[in-house]
Order: sequence, then structure tokens, then C-alpha cells
Amino acid sequence: MKAIEIMEAVLGKEFMEGWHGMVDCCHAGNPECEVQKIGVCFAATPEVLRQAAAWGAQLLITHEPTYYTHLNEFKPSLLTNQKKELVESTGITIYRYHNSMHFRGEDMVSRAFLERMGWKGIFDGQLKFSLDTPLSPAQIIKDICSGLGLPCLRAIGREDGTVRKIALFLGARDENTYEPFFTDDTDLAICGEICEWQFGEPVREAAQFGMQKTMLLLGHVQSEKFAMEAFAKEIDGKFSGIPVQYFDCGDLFTYIR
Repeated sequence: MKAIEIMEAVLGKEFMEGWHGMVDCCHAGNPECEVQKIGVCFAATPEVLRQAAAWGAQLLITHEPTYYTHLNEFKPSLLTNQKKELVESTGITIYRYHNSMHFRGEDMVSRAFLERMGWKGIFDGQLKFSLDTPLSPAQIIKDICSGLGLPCLRAIGREDGTVRKIALFLGARDENTYEPFFTDDTDLAICGEICEWQFGEPVREAAQFGMQKTMLLLGHVQSEKFAMEAFAKEIDGKFSGIPVQYFDCGDLFTYIR
């Protein structure tokens, strides 16, 4: 199969047009290339590119952009020029799978997260989850670290009390997305990355006023990469038996004691 045929099946033509098509599109290589192996990653880092090339991938599907801007504009610099040389040397065709993953009827990143957690409750398909049985913030932290294999995460606000309503702000969300958390009855928000003074400080102060508000910060990579791993398993062999391999970019941060 050709790369473009695979991506049309993954993205859907409605997500390859207009605004979505400016994000979920071909970042490098030849969309008409014949594909024998598919690589999947969260970010096409130099290490991931080298590993995918060594494995023999013709197509690499990434969640985040290759050249550090949301619309993947290439801006020449010492770094981007070197990365472009590496990409071209691999001969790999790179496609992005982002908006199609988040903005369908159901956010597939949030769904993959909840499947990892195994919590029982009601998911609205996008950002809200209500637990059938309330949990403490401490138990939720333990569940996340265990489910995602994290060494730690950062918490703001209440560590005690009980949580029933959870907001899922995985990755990096538009700032308007966070606003309702400060005024509605949501107890806890699980986030990738935030502007700390704008969205973290109100949570700390709400807790000091006695409100049941907690915010957990996983980091952008750690809050989404598992969804691409799940995606790789989902499509493995789906396209004419073509094998699929997930390449882990690792965490962005190094934890130093």
C-alpha cells in the first residue's frame, strides 16, 4: 500500500482538508511511496528516526510536529537544517496524526488514558470523567504512576478529601479549556503541561480557601505517548498485513535527585 492510502484510512478525508489538513499532513518524504513497514512514535526525535530507519520503516506516523511548530513550518536554523538532513537521509515519509486523534466524536488520547487506568465511571468522550466510586487524590496519583510507569508527578492543591469528577487536560490545551475547572464542581484535573502562574496558582489558592481542587501535572510527553503506543498495536497488520512498530522517544525530562 502507498503511504497516502494508509493515512487516508487513519485520518479520514475530512481531517485531510481545511484546518485539520494543515496539521495532520505529510511532513516529509513521498506520500506515494510503497510501504512495507510502519513506524509509530509520539515525536520523531533524531534517535527515533535512526531506530525507525534501521528497522526498515518507509512510513513514520508521529503525534507531534517534526519542526517544532504546530503547523510544522520549516524555519531554517542550525538545529532544523541538521534535522532536515537526517530526515532526508533516512528516506522515511512522515505523517502527523494529531487533530484526527483528538477531535473526532471521542478524544482517543483521553480514551487510551482511561483504559490504562481501569477506573469505572462515565466518560463524556472529550474532557470529563465521573468516577463511580470516589477516590482520594493520593490514590489517583498512585494509579497514574503505576498505570503509566511514571517515577513521579507534580501535584497542586488538595492532597486529602475525595474526588469524583475529573477533567482530562492531557497534552497541551487551549487556555480557554482550563477556565471552567476553576468555577465548576470538577474536583481534579489531570494535565500534560500548563502555564503555571495562570492555571496552577488558582488551584493552589482554591485549595487554601478549602475548595476540593487538585491539579496533577504529568508532562506533555508522558500524558500522551501511551496513546500512540496503543494506536500502533491497534493498526498492526491492519493494512494488508503490514507490520507496525512503536518507537518510544522517552520522557522529555531527566529526574535528578
